[in-house]
Amino acid sequence: MEIKIQAYGACMIGGFPHPPEASCFHLALARLNSQTAHQLITTIFTLGGFPVTRAAKHLTARCLAARPDIVVLQFGSSDLIVPVRRKKHGRQVSSVDRKVSLAGADAVHRLKWRLQGFVGDALGLSSVTPPEIYLETMAQMIRAIADQGAVPVVLSPFVFGGQRSDRLARKCVASLQPVVAAMPAARYVNVYAALDRHPRRLMLLGDGTHLSVQGQAVAGECLAAVLAPIIRERK
Repeated sequence: MEIKIQAYGACMIGGFPHPPEASCFHLALARLNSQTAHQLITTIFTLGGFPVTRAAKHLTARCLAARPDIVVLQFGSSDLIVPVRRKKHGRQVSSVDRKVSLAGADAVHRLKWRLQGFVGDALGLSSVTPPEIYLETMAQMIRAIADQGAVPVVLSPFVFGGQRSDRLARKCVASLQPVVAAMPAARYVNVYAALDRHPRRLMLLGDGTHLSVQGQAVAGECLAAVLAPIIRERK
């Protein structure tokens, strides 16, 4: 039996800035392929740097038009980050707008994370997307996926290095769970909780936003654990 599984999300669901085979989605499906007799047909569409409000406009054309059975949905890193720098003309920028180094998080990077948190708190800076807009838009996309008959598998926001961004992510993790629970077909993957059990210096790259290879592996284990029973019970 064929099961079509579509990943739709920000750049990290595709592994960025690592190779695609290091992504949580690839790792999870590679494990599940070896455990099922079903033929898992996987596709992935990422929108690097897109806030969730822009991504929602492309959901039908880039995801639902393919009539997937399962949609793995993940957004948050481009939305809940609190930028502390501004480009010309006053536009705020975050690490997701720049080229990302694969360097790990050393002591200097971790000091920068703390300073970013202090500056954000002192100035009362806001995230790229207000949390309430993020949650509302996620709910709209989850509902659209479920209405088409697919199973929405929703990954929580990931951890951040910057303390202010991370607090917003933690709050949205808790707020997103009842949103998913209110839709019977949907499933929630609390990746934040799993990543939070490990030191940030191991789970994140030096920019404090993108997952390390180890962080992707942790997220992949969480995703595989939730997808396995869905695939097993599929008829």
